[in-house]
Amino acid sequence: MSENPQKIDVQSNFKKVLQQVEDYSEKVGRNPSEITIVGVSKRIEFDRIKLAIDAGLEIIGEIAGTELKKKLPLITDYSSSTQMHIVGKMQSNKVKYAVENCNLIQSIQTEKIFSLINRRAQSREIKYPIFIQVDFSNSVFPKGLDMNTLLKFIKSVEKYSNVEIQGIMTIAPLEYEVDQIKLRKFFSRTHKYFIEKIVPLLDVEKPQLSMGMSNDFNVAIEEGSTMIRVGTAIFGPRN
Repeated sequence: MSENPQKIDVQSNFKKVLQQVEDYSEKVGRNPSEITIVGVSKRIEFDRIKLAIDAGLEIIGEIAGTELKKKLPLITDYSSSTQMHIVGKMQSNKVKYAVENCNLIQSIQTEKIFSLINRRAQSREIKYPIFIQVDFSNSVFPKGLDMNTLLKFIKSVEKYSNVEIQGIMTIAPLEYEVDQIKLRKFFSRTHKYFIEKIVPLLDVEKPQLSMGMSNDFNVAIEEGSTMIRVGTAIFGPRN
């Protein structure tokens, strides 16, 4: 189990993250308002989520599944304006619920899931927003599409008119957390590819680069991230 939630000062944690976002942005001449914070609440009980919302958190990130189904009604009843993003691996049998109840899916890697989202979006007569998950590292087990397959994937899904690609998402390999040089190069490479190759293909006002989590969002912001996914830095240890 985690620490007693009553001992975790979620609101102070969130304010600290806001200050860090401001500091890291200004360090490299960026406007802090360019950075969106997603509070990842996997295995975090509603009482702590509520405190973060009270402190100003506007977007919650969750894994599609039983836990989300239990928490989402509590969150929406408490704050109808709070958005919900799916940040974990998307499974076929979770697509219907995600499209009907969540604002965006950040973790699309296959045309099969893309087509299922399109079908659900068509039935609701909407255009559903997604990010494509990428991994431009040399990891043996990559968590996303690499540079060789990403552009082909984007072209292959052009036929699905009810899905809108709004950006890309990436997760730094765990081993890079202890090697800041590799970590920075990974984020820098992703940002460069995003700006040069992906942004020109997206027909959206503000293309998004979701990059950086609790342990590395400082470097991600310095290297061009527009959205960070922060869990333990806000909520404390998970249950």
